Amino acid sequence: MLAVLLLMFSLTSCSKFLEEKSNFSLQSPNTIESLQGILDNSTDMNMNVPAFGDIHSDDYFFTEKEFNAVDDQSRGFYTWTGFPYNYPDDWAFMYVPVYQANVVLDALPKVEGVKSEKDRIKGAALFYRAYQYLQGMWIYAKPWDEQTADKDLGIVLRKTSDQSVPSKRSNVSACYRQIIGDLVTASGLLPELAESPMRPSKIACYGALGRTYLSIGKYDSAYYYADKVLSVKRDLIEYNDFSSADLLKPYPISRLNNETIFYAQLTTSYPNLHPSFGLVDSSLYSSYADNDIRKPLFFMARNGYHSFKGNYTSALNLFGGMAVDELLLIRAETNVRLGRVENGLNDLNALLVKRIKKGEFIPYKGFNQEDALRLIKRERRKELLMRGLRWMDIKRYNKYDGDNIKLIRYIDGKKYELEPNSDRYALPLPTDIILLTGMEQNPL
Repeated sequence: MLAVLLLMFSLTSCSKFLEEKSNFSLQSPNTIESLQGILDNSTDMNMNVPAFGDIHSDDYFFTEKEFNAVDDQSRGFYTWTGFPYNYPDDWAFMYVPVYQANVVLDALPKVEGVKSEKDRIKGAALFYRAYQYLQGMWIYAKPWDEQTADKDLGIVLRKTSDQSVPSKRSNVSACYRQIIGDLVTASGLLPELAESPMRPSKIACYGALGRTYLSIGKYDSAYYYADKVLSVKRDLIEYNDFSSADLLKPYPISRLNNETIFYAQLTTSYPNLHPSFGLVDSSLYSSYADNDIRKPLFFMARNGYHSFKGNYTSALNLFGGMAVDELLLIRAETNVRLGRVENGLNDLNALLVKRIKKGEFIPYKGFNQEDALRLIKRERRKELLMRGLRWMDIKRYNKYDGDNIKLIRYIDGKKYELEPNSDRYALPLPTDIILLTGMEQNPL
């Protein structure tokens, strides 16, 4: 069943690099080339970033029509009542690249090769594993808390491809130590820039570290790593260069564009985020000014509302990688949080001047810290829509800033609510995984 699903994912790709699976991935991993082939199998390694958090977030909604058109499980997730659930699911897809990375790491010491090549392969495998673990922590674990991190349940840290080793959940503290350790080690083994954004690089490791520290409220470290990325790469797409005809295209932003640091796609396990079903939150859409090029670039009208088309994939597949705009926003936010308000506003202005119609952008300046932070949060949501980040942002804003974001759905006259800091923000694991392993389940 997994093989069929993976084949379906591969068929959605429309570039040669994404479509062709290396022949090496079908051989025994006993050479440097075969190990590199496993990591270059983009269907496994780049297309399995879980979107389960965003499926439960507030960037989209269903009308009654869309709600009734999707399956029972998707309706349950939409109302935060869709449990129990079983394979196929984002938990399973998340561990596909983890397993493949572990295959490579287990085999690497046994193969002959030049040390620099072996180091690069080891670094890439560590990056892929950590990248999945980080997304999993945002979805299935409570947010970082110094007082409870040694007790709160995290995810399963698979460190070997040996399937006879039992799966057990590690605590939140151990999980973040593993993620940070893997990324730091990988950053010392990988080239500064990769041959293609499809492969990991040093700056991709730095970007993932910036994400990690931002998500746990360690703003000085998040700034440090975002700044290291931007010292090497800070290309931004000039949205003013899109023609009127470009803006009318179904998916106008090209894949592997010059902003991309690491290319990945979110999984499509459920239809909630598919543009045929999930509609963009109306208040979010209204927050884009008429001179904001993102408004026609990101959205298409549908049934009186709007759906999202601003993917950095040139297709309906949602972007789950990292790009310069995100790192610039991380540095802007952490600058402000660390008291460097004007520096943070300068970073934000550097982004928005590429997003607002030429000659109409008025740079932000003179804000106090509170107002600047509020502004950057708003622009972060508008810029990074549908990238697998919103669920984590809601959790950290509520936990560390006291924003008290309450999620509310209305369906058929009934109101569904998810209170700030609810235990339900650590989404439940699949029921079949709990039954197979005996692991403790999150609150249902």
